Amino acid sequence: MPTQRPENITRLRWQSSAATAGLPARRKRLWQTLLLLIIAAGILAGGWIHNRVGDALRHIVSENLVTILQTNITSLEFWLAQEKSTVISWTEEANLRSLTQRLQAQAVAVRDTPHQLRAAPEQARLRSLLEPLIDTDDYVGFAIVDASGLILAASEDRLIAERLTPEGQSRLAAVFGQQSWWLTPSWKGQYTDSEALQEDTTIMGVGAGIAGEDGRPLAALLLYIPPEKDFTRILSIARLGASGDTYAFDASGRMLSDTRHLDDLKDANILPDKPTVRAVLRTQLRDPGGNLLKGYQTDTPMAGRPLTRLIAAALSDDSTHHVIMQPYRDYRGVPVIGAARWLPQLDFGVATEVDASEAFRALRPIEIAFWLIAVLLLMALIGIVAFSLVVRRLGRRIEKMTQLGQYTLQEKLGEGGMGKVYLARHALLRRPTAVKLISGAHVDSATLDRFEHEVQLTSQLTHPNTIEVYDYGHTQEGVFYYVMEYLPGIDLARLIELAGAIPANRAAHILCQVCGSLQEAHTRGLIHRDIKPMNIILTERGGQLDFAKVLDFGLVKDVNADAGKTIADAIPGTPPYIAPERLGDPRNIDCRSDLYSLGAVAFNLLTGKPLFEGNSAMDIAYKVVANPAPRLSEFVEVDAELEQLVSDCLERDPAARPPSAQAICERLQAIIRKPWTQADARDWWAQHPALLDSRNVDT
Repeated sequence: MPTQRPENITRLRWQSSAATAGLPARRKRLWQTLLLLIIAAGILAGGWIHNRVGDALRHIVSENLVTILQTNITSLEFWLAQEKSTVISWTEEANLRSLTQRLQAQAVAVRDTPHQLRAAPEQARLRSLLEPLIDTDDYVGFAIVDASGLILAASEDRLIAERLTPEGQSRLAAVFGQQSWWLTPSWKGQYTDSEALQEDTTIMGVGAGIAGEDGRPLAALLLYIPPEKDFTRILSIARLGASGDTYAFDASGRMLSDTRHLDDLKDANILPDKPTVRAVLRTQLRDPGGNLLKGYQTDTPMAGRPLTRLIAAALSDDSTHHVIMQPYRDYRGVPVIGAARWLPQLDFGVATEVDASEAFRALRPIEIAFWLIAVLLLMALIGIVAFSLVVRRLGRRIEKMTQLGQYTLQEKLGEGGMGKVYLARHALLRRPTAVKLISGAHVDSATLDRFEHEVQLTSQLTHPNTIEVYDYGHTQEGVFYYVMEYLPGIDLARLIELAGAIPANRAAHILCQVCGSLQEAHTRGLIHRDIKPMNIILTERGGQLDFAKVLDFGLVKDVNADAGKTIADAIPGTPPYIAPERLGDPRNIDCRSDLYSLGAVAFNLLTGKPLFEGNSAMDIAYKVVANPAPRLSEFVEVDAELEQLVSDCLERDPAARPPSAQAICERLQAIIRKPWTQADARDWWAQHPALLDSRNVDT
């Protein structure tokens, strides 16, 4: 082997040393690149998280705004309906009608109308008649006006014999064309010819026609209401946060109700600082161009300012709710977000707003964290590690939640306002069950305690037509759950949807089974409170088809327990099936309330239609309270005895209903001469085999 020259050895050593020295540099560049990638990933992740959280927060706030808006609108509509009902009932009062006819005849017959009308003895009689109404805080006066605009009578002498302006007459004309009429807030005396009667006071009112002997309206009764009281109070039922405000507005952009920001408006000299000054009609919902509360001043006159974005949007389209989540200036110049809707049937709109700074306050810490992550490598690394730990912990929690003791959750069957229902399997018995989870995030601890108490009560029921409760408990995360038998089948709501009106013998077969379940519960002092088609399932048990099971005793009430077990002033249940006495007083309840609900279910089965229909739950509840229940023969041909039994169950007076569920079943069995048989049931279920699918539970 040739001998290597010294210079070659030196060169080889130098190349080896250089290569060894280059390793740390390459590693350093690799780590630097990795750190830069981590920083870039952190920035991108932070931006993504920021945007997603922001979108989620905006979605939640948007939903809250719409919910608050609709809640106030529904409450307002219900209140207006009550006010209209009040004035209509007074126009039907015989003495008021007679006195009005005399005053109108006197106004036509004499020349000195003001003197004669004011001195007429009928005035004192009318005031005495209406005194119980006017003495309340709800009303501040009344007026009776004929079709020509002449004020025949009023709570104030100076208004008598005055005439309405053409604008006032045109607004009054509406009351002669329909049953009742709503007067939006206006200045007192605004619609009279005399300027001396006009005051710096706001009023609103409701009116209805007073019919003459020929049945046509001869005059209108107007009841005046202060808008600063009930009208504003109802609009304040629900507000978002400390700065949220809900108010009414007219087509010109004027505020029709009072505002929680009244003191701010006075402090900023937007309104005069006087105790009697309110925001009603004095506040224009227009954009001043800057924040008036922070000293911004403008020379632009009020008429030259544009309407705020929310009000302009609501006035441009009355077909839907308008939600604006990008901050805009309100009438104070404060950046806000809000939702609004114009109500053409009421001739005014309703808006709800909240300061943008409060609504999006939760985003501020996220923004700070985002910029810190973008600047500091260490914070980026900590954020990534923390994020991975959180994800790992959430993964373990999710994995853990699929196992509840001996029960393995397999798939979600349904979800409601209180929780979720899962199909589950018992590890040892290997039978399918239904598990209902009620999270503390949806209800408070007191309600969870009540649910646990009610599950204990339900578990005492042993009737075969009552769903069986196997078990209950709490998870480590504070989720309450209870385990029930799994019932493959169809509820009565779906049955009616598929088949329409149910034959009388099949309906009686189902109802008698429900009666058996209720009879046991009532005997033990338990009231279901939510009997409805969705809570009655037809299934197969022991080879018997059309076997009825009563579900969801989650609203059960123990009439022998302490009152503290029931939430005061709550009305649990579903409006079309709630007994009238419960809507008047939620505490006025006994087993006959369930019998009314059973009658409503029977009506639904036999006609294929609900007992009452409406545009909202509030509308249906109003009809339940105000209207007598329709009869079966209005929709279908039915045995007279069966129709009478259903009508007896739907009596408004609980004492007039059948005495018990057992009595209802006995009457049904006596009425139905051709019972529903298992052969009939097999024929029907053979046409719908998929409805009894047990979801292929793996046992």
